[in-house]
Amino acid sequence: RGRRLKAMESLPVLLYVPNVVGYARIVLCGIALFNYDDPVRFVIYYFSSFLLDAADGYMARLLNQSSGFGALLDMITDRCATGALLAVLARLYRMPAVFLPFLFLDGLSHWAQMFAGICDQTASHKDAGRSRLLRLYYWRPVLTFMCLFNELFLVLLYMQRFEGVWRASVEVALPLLVKTTFPVFAIKQLVNVKQIISAHGVLVDSKTWSSQTRKGEK
Repeated sequence: RGRRLKAMESLPVLLYVPNVVGYARIVLCGIALFNYDDPVRFVIYYFSSFLLDAADGYMARLLNQSSGFGALLDMITDRCATGALLAVLARLYRMPAVFLPFLFLDGLSHWAQMFAGICDQTASHKDAGRSRLLRLYYWRPVLTFMCLFNELFLVLLYMQRFEGVWRASVEVALPLLVKTTFPVFAIKQLVNVKQIISAHGVLVDSKTWSSQTRKGEK
């Protein structure tokens, strides 16, 4: 088994197993969005893509195939998928002023957090900053719970827009499920705001940013 793991580690980064899983996520998400007006297909493909998000992280740790490329691929795929789903909801509900600001907030918060991690020279963007709230949020059990129910809330909103498609028991449960998952979605938006504030605090104090700026001025 040890030899097998070493062989897996020697693969080119682009062919790392978790990265291949990431490519599959992109394909599944693309198929889902292409079929956004077909609710059954959309939910199956989109949620399959989302569930694979847990698989790529597990494979990276199991096979020792973590990489900067994989981390970036994972974050971009997550943000593009969530952003696309918010755009679909904006179209279906005809409420762009409600949904699109959350798309902007989600993208900006994660971009700022990643850039802060680079300037703070941390191993991961999740380590940037000193906020207790963010340290709690990035604790794996909490992060998994928040991401799952945040995404579930958006998918449930999507499902609720298509009446008469789901089983009667599902349609009856949908409003309650939406209300149950909404608090997690709301907290996630507060975390996004905190990420932006914390990241800018890191950028202001970052010696790396200051030194790079001086070099640029010269």
